[in-house]
Amino acid sequence: MDASPSRTTARRWPKWLPLAGWSVLGVLALTLLVFIATVTFGAVHGTEFCPQTFERRSYSYYELPIVRIQVTGERHDDLTGETETCVTTNKFVTPPASGKQDWHVLVGSRGTRLRRPGDAGILVQYLDATESDNSHRWVQWSNKNKQLAKLLWPAVQQLAVHELYVYVPDLFDLAKTTDDAVKFKKELNHVVAEKLLVLARRNLDREDKAAAIEILDEALSREPENADIKAAREAAGPNKPKIQNPEVHKADQSKAEETPC
Repeated sequence: MDASPSRTTARRWPKWLPLAGWSVLGVLALTLLVFIATVTFGAVHGTEFCPQTFERRSYSYYELPIVRIQVTGERHDDLTGETETCVTTNKFVTPPASGKQDWHVLVGSRGTRLRRPGDAGILVQYLDATESDNSHRWVQWSNKNKQLAKLLWPAVQQLAVHELYVYVPDLFDLAKTTDDAVKFKKELNHVVAEKLLVLARRNLDREDKAAAIEILDEALSREPENADIKAAREAAGPNKPKIQNPEVHKADQSKAEETPC
């Protein structure tokens, strides 16, 4: 009786399987590399100040390095100091009715690179200034000189909104030299108006006429009889009328037609 040889059939894997396996490993490796690069070089954080509301906060988020695409939500923590709280609680400054908020960076970093400190830090140095007993200097001053504080802080805010922080020390220097509210107001108005004039001229040099006119109007509200500001305002020309949204105009016109006399 002949014995037939046993046959063993070798199992063959599909040809695409190794390619798929290496592709998956490649994607995982690339994902891990992007994650490590984002955590190491894509961290963005710092602190910033809002001149409209006199608030301070930290910010942090992650972005993809090089392309700078933000990949996480922005996180904020309130860092508002005692002086800012005093200013807002006593209503020495009021937020604009429009609700607009500009956030000016104090210090910050992107990845391993430090950002150049912002000019807003000049004001924050005054906000954080303390006496020998660790009390905040300008909180004490504001509480003792409420009439002067009502003049000082709006002037500080006005310069800060326009990012004219380099001129803020001039206002605090004035506050140290007088306790006469009438004299203080006149000197404040003159300093602020002159600094706004400088800014308006810069905007005119950049051919940003609309911004220059708006700033000159602010300067005139501070010092209406200032000949240099008046001359600059006249040279800037009239305000351009705001163009009304055609759809809104059409709707208003329809309402007018439907309204009985």
